[in-house]
Order: sequence, then structure tokens, then C-alpha cells
Amino acid sequence: MAWTGLTGLTLVFAQLTQAQGYRPPGHPMIGWSYWVFDGAVLVSVLAVAAGGLPLWLLMMRRARRERRPRDLAYLLTPVVVPAAYLAAVVVTVRLARHAAVNSGVGPWWFLVLIVLGLAAGPAFAAGPGLALCRLRPRGPAVGLAVKAAGLAAAAMGLAGAASMVAAVGLYRWAPLYAGYHEGWPLGIYLPAVLLAIVVATVSAARGIRATRSTTAA
Repeated sequence: MAWTGLTGLTLVFAQLTQAQGYRPPGHPMIGWSYWVFDGAVLVSVLAVAAGGLPLWLLMMRRARRERRPRDLAYLLTPVVVPAAYLAAVVVTVRLARHAAVNSGVGPWWFLVLIVLGLAAGPAFAAGPGLALCRLRPRGPAVGLAVKAAGLAAAAMGLAGAASMVAAVGLYRWAPLYAGYHEGWPLGIYLPAVLLAIVVATVSAARGIRATRSTTAA
């Protein structure tokens, strides 16, 4: 859940910076931060997919074999929740599009979409977590998933750090860009990213230690 929250925060960062083309001339640090951010996010997402899919399939097969509809529903949340959110985004954009603002939806509807996304994140992550607690799978798939979670947390933490560097740079060197003359968004974003990085890192480290202890026993 911490990784999902951190991913959501970094996606908001990307939408409000890179997607808007904010790259002040004469300050390559922001451009470098964007490159580090993009690479780290890609590594993190690939680690989650490659490490989590075998465990997810293992639990799906067991839930189907033992006819456990609740666990099946939990395991399907990573598919259902993003699909539902994407449908909500499409409908909202079509209903709230403002042609006068570059065909965008406006700041308030954008804020609504952010809130919906951050609310969908815990549901996305909680389903597999609940299924994991109920099914308690064992074997190599668990160890692979935990190691992948550690890599994903580290990579996303690096992406979060790069986003913080870029955000501070934009406030320092691009105060005329939209939003970068107000200090309160930075005061919210930085602590939120730091908290998510710490929780994700500590959780991944605990999972790796627990897996090693179980293997040794």
C-alpha cells in the first residue's frame, strides 16, 4: 500500500511537471531528475509485475481450486479497480472538458481525479494483501515476490527522491511557472513522499527478513 501511495504521488508529480513541459533553461539538474525519475519508475513497475505475477497466479489457482469466491474477489482488485478508475476518468474528462483551457478539465476536476486515484490506490493494494493473509501461500513464488517488492520499493524511492529534487528546483528556478510561486504544495508533497518512502522501505526490509527466517527454519 505504501508503494501504491508513492506511485500515485509520483504520477501526480509527472502530470504537473513533465507533462506540462516545465524544464527551465540553464538548469540541467531538473532534466536529469526527470530522466532518473522515468527510469526508476519503469524499473519499479517492472519489478512489481515480474515478481508479483507468479505469486498472484499461485493464489488464483488455489482460490479457484478451493472455491473461495471472497479471495478471488480480493485477487481481482488489481484488475477491476484500475479499470473502474480509468472508466471514471474517461467519463469525467468528457463531461468536464473545457475547450478554453487547452481542452483540459480544469483544476477542480483535476483535483477530484487525484482524490479518486489516491482512494483507489488502497483498494488496489489491499485486495492482494488480504488474499495473502487468508491463503498464506508458501514456496519460491513468495520469496521472489518479496525480493521484487524490495527492488520496487528502492526504485520507487529513488523516483520519489528525484521528483523532490525536481520540485525544489522548479520552485527555486521557475517561480513564474504555474503553481511554483506558492509554497504550500511543496510543503505537502515533500513530507508525503518521504513518509511513503520510509514506510515502503521498512515494510520491504521486514518482508525480506521474514522470508529469510522462514527459509532458514
